[in-house]
Amino acid sequence: MKQFGWKADLRSPNLEIFIHLNDIYSVMGIPVFRVPLASRAYIKTAGLRSTVAWAMASVAEIKAGAFVLDPMCGLGTILLEAAKEWPDVYYVGADVSDSQLRGACDNLKAAGLTGKVELLRVSVIELPLPSGSVDVIISDIPFGKKFTLGKDIRSILREMERVLHVGGTLVLLLSEDHRRRLGAREEHSVPRDSKGSHADEPETEKCVIPKEKNGTSEAVASSLEANTQECLHEMLPFGSLVPVECYKVSLGRTDAFICKYKKADSSGL
Repeated sequence: MKQFGWKADLRSPNLEIFIHLNDIYSVMGIPVFRVPLASRAYIKTAGLRSTVAWAMASVAEIKAGAFVLDPMCGLGTILLEAAKEWPDVYYVGADVSDSQLRGACDNLKAAGLTGKVELLRVSVIELPLPSGSVDVIISDIPFGKKFTLGKDIRSILREMERVLHVGGTLVLLLSEDHRRRLGAREEHSVPRDSKGSHADEPETEKCVIPKEKNGTSEAVASSLEANTQECLHEMLPFGSLVPVECYKVSLGRTDAFICKYKKADSSGL
């Protein structure tokens, strides 16, 4: 601005530049399209950012014929994005709010997905589903800004854990506060093996680290590895839910974490 006399037009810029800096590396990028990727013509009422919802569904590794549940579906953005990308799946969304479910129904109609997703008005801590009946659970846990949790997050996860079958996948969008509360070690919540050690304790070798590609410096790869290991280190096992991956994402004014868990056999086998 000093060199060329330019002025920044924050309302209608000709070009947007994204720059991320830290002590090890910098990343700079510009948007390829004028319309944000999060804009979806088929979404009538916006809820969770569409790109984040799609990323959560992608991390869940949804397979054809699976039973996918969002027990706190809100406006249904996660299920909508998943159903658009992975259609041959049985989707169920649940919520206690009539207004949220009406909005989800409108979104499904606008997207042409009526009949593809079943909506239920039930509490997340009283799901009318048999134990071990769900293949994949994907959910955005309320941050407490628009909606508050009526129950402690651990009570909510216990019910999710109950309906998820062994080997099933749980993907959650957590705030920093949620992740901190789940990271607080509780002896009774971590299964132990016969020797008294924690069963399914996350190991750094099991962390999913982006592989180094051509042109990527060792410093960048080392930083990514350190960040991922630190994130996973704070994701302690919860009951039979074992942490697998964790990604930090930006939601504009706040950051969040996409956390993936797998349900292990409680016997440790």
